[in-house]
Amino acid sequence: MRGKRMTIYIGESDQWHHRPLYMAIVEHLKEAGCAGVTVLRGIAGFGAHSQIKTANILSLSVDLPVTIVAVDVAEKIERVLPEVSAMLGGGLITLDDTEIYFHSAGFEGGLPNLRVQDVMSTNPEAVTPETPIAEVVDRLMARDYMALPVVDAGGRIVGMVSDTDMLSAGATRLSVSVHKAIGADVVRAALAQRKQDMGSVGNVMTTPAVTVGPTMLLKDAAHLMHTRRLKRLPVVDEAGRLVGVLGRLDVLRSIASGYTQRKAPHAATLPQQHRTVAEIMQRDVPTVAETAPLADVVSKLLDAASKRVLVLDANGKLAGIVTDTDLVARIDADQRPGLLTMLRSRWSKEAQRQVQRAYGQRAADVMTAPVVTVRDNALVIDALTLTVERHVKRLPVVDADGRLIGMVSRPALLAASLDLTAAAEGT
Repeated sequence: MRGKRMTIYIGESDQWHHRPLYMAIVEHLKEAGCAGVTVLRGIAGFGAHSQIKTANILSLSVDLPVTIVAVDVAEKIERVLPEVSAMLGGGLITLDDTEIYFHSAGFEGGLPNLRVQDVMSTNPEAVTPETPIAEVVDRLMARDYMALPVVDAGGRIVGMVSDTDMLSAGATRLSVSVHKAIGADVVRAALAQRKQDMGSVGNVMTTPAVTVGPTMLLKDAAHLMHTRRLKRLPVVDEAGRLVGVLGRLDVLRSIASGYTQRKAPHAATLPQQHRTVAEIMQRDVPTVAETAPLADVVSKLLDAASKRVLVLDANGKLAGIVTDTDLVARIDADQRPGLLTMLRSRWSKEAQRQVQRAYGQRAADVMTAPVVTVRDNALVIDALTLTVERHVKRLPVVDADGRLIGMVSRPALLAASLDLTAAAEGT
């Protein structure tokens, strides 16, 4: 891969806003997303002032030459070059075209040798115990995640509030994902009517929150996330104030990114390279035929922990997938209120009779197709990379003939990366 090398020559005593210039440049390049930077301290040299500086033990200079080397793709180097140049009061910057033969973050076991602060999302969104639940639902509808940290007036973490917390407490009747399918305007109107009855975050939040520090090793945080079956971990400073959030997707993305950056052929050294999808997949998967009546689809869906039902064609090959949001979004508008009632109250014989009478649609009418799948003989690292790139939480697993044989989830992929067995299924 073609890249550029930027080399910066300055003095050790050069300052930037009362700080060592070389450290200010390193921090700036890190914030800019550069792949890596190295600072080298010379033993002798001279620059524009023609004064020889040396590390001779008899005359130790306090201003030895310092070289800062950064290598990245040309676009990144060219973008940061003016910013770095503006920080120099003197010195030299050179640019060279270079060929990047190998680039990879160090791995310790199955995870990059990073700390939580290197991966976490900064400036996290948060709520307080007094925040109305109706507001939480409204905010989560515009997000990809389903939980928010809860902080006090001083920004200290006091709990977490999730979609599951609100449903379990009866504060909400439908999941946030279903709310998204219904439509923001309709949901906001309904929430406005029930705002007082729904209460506030303090009544439903999980407390105390499981937290991590920014300097914790990523592998340790991932292990905690797996054992406690958590999708998001608040990151707090020494005073307990919220400074970031580490999500399971952040961890998986760091693994995939670190792996794909290994540009040269390399030995299979990671746990994810020694196991196949077939070894970690869930084999008991809810399925229906394309011609299955909608009542059967709803029944299977309500009983499925994965909140998904896979649709098979006449030859047993995967034809599509149905989720609760698919149902709400794709059934006829006049039938939607009845379906929402069932999703709120689960399933009953009476509800089944009503569905059989009201709905003429079948599985093929409401399924999503085509489906992102993975082969049973694929390596875990390949499935992990696919779920990150395609933004899917579960991957149906098929054999060489395209027949469904299982499904693999993000928790299982994380467990395999930690060289463990998944403790539970989860989204």
